[in-house]
Amino acid sequence: MTTISAAPSKQGQWPQEIRYAGNVSPRVNLVAGAFLFRQALDSDPSFKQEQGAAAARFLLAPSALAETPGLLDGYGFNQYLRFRNVSAALFGQLEWSVTDRLRLLPGLRFNYDQKQVEFDQQVYGGLQTTNPALVALQRSILAPQTYAADVDDTNLSGQMTAAYKVATSVNAYASYSTGFKSVGLNLNGVPTDASGQPVLAAATVRPEDVRHIEVGLKTEPRPGVTANIAVYNTAIEDFQAQVVNAGVGVLRGYLANAEKVRVRGVEIDGVARVNDHLSFTGAAAYTDGTYVSFPDAPPPLEDTGGPQVKDISGSDLPGISRWALSLSGEYVDRGTLIGRAGELFGALDTSYRSSFSSSATASQYLVVSGYPLLNARIGFRWADGWTLSLWSRNLLDKSYFELLTAAPGNTGLYVGQPGDGRTVGVTMRMTFRSPRN
Repeated sequence: MTTISAAPSKQGQWPQEIRYAGNVSPRVNLVAGAFLFRQALDSDPSFKQEQGAAAARFLLAPSALAETPGLLDGYGFNQYLRFRNVSAALFGQLEWSVTDRLRLLPGLRFNYDQKQVEFDQQVYGGLQTTNPALVALQRSILAPQTYAADVDDTNLSGQMTAAYKVATSVNAYASYSTGFKSVGLNLNGVPTDASGQPVLAAATVRPEDVRHIEVGLKTEPRPGVTANIAVYNTAIEDFQAQVVNAGVGVLRGYLANAEKVRVRGVEIDGVARVNDHLSFTGAAAYTDGTYVSFPDAPPPLEDTGGPQVKDISGSDLPGISRWALSLSGEYVDRGTLIGRAGELFGALDTSYRSSFSSSATASQYLVVSGYPLLNARIGFRWADGWTLSLWSRNLLDKSYFELLTAAPGNTGLYVGQPGDGRTVGVTMRMTFRSPRN
């Protein structure tokens, strides 16, 4: 199946931030400011997708009508898009040293967002027919639709952190914070109803409401060795999920809101400098991500053809591995190269993540298996800031998928995006250092 996809556009962005940082008193520091962001995006002249001659075999369920010659050959769309976005914020944070051991860090942020979209999708090509059944098959893949939406929203978020110096080498902290992901718009089409009309309510995506609690310890058992641990719980209402429903006529999926999700876990990291030459860095994380409530999710791949919604409350969130591990080691030694002093270095980095779902609604066919990766680099750092390195990503050429996704059309087809194979390169980099007084 050959597919042409292109999205030429004109974009403009204008960000601006004003920030003040200073001392209010000997024990109180203040950071305050304002932020403004404007964005314009227009298709130029249109976003385009066009199917190839064999598309029907992959995108339509087997049937006599689906085998009609030329049904989807050259069938495509032109999308005309106009999007405008304005975001503005006022923020401030204090650092109050209550005692020599206890610090409090309260902060607030007020945010305003306004977004507009005008979307017009027109289809062309394919078999020219007036047969309602054949037209319905074409429209199940790509369908004309037009909609406009204009939304605005305000959000107040903040945090309160308490940090306490338990001992010279042990610091404890606890933090409670609120946050949000701004109100959103679907810019690539919205689901269609039973009559093929766009569901305009799906054009707008409600803002996320985030509540986060975290406690942790940062320690230095001895010089050159650090060990840190953090435990956290995050609750999110109106979670913005990227969903793909094979029956709604949106080829690349769309954003939808899940009522509530929860992510909690433990993270540990540390650094050990064995001597002037050898050091190690390691980290481990356990993460539990769950839909607390999502009663109207799209069905998984294996349930296509059945009910259009499914209650997946209690199931795992996509993209989250229960376990993630990393370990790296670096060896350095003084030396010279082409008559200039510096240091020779060599390093190995390894990482592992356990399996995860790459679908908003968990499917037994869309689970990406866990995989380890090994990276390596050797090189030389000159004293004047130049670094020459020979590096390799995925040194053992491990085959793995970054994601799996279902194709539309109720065929049961799913496709994957493979990860990068072994890559080798040479880099020459200059690091500029500010002059010392």
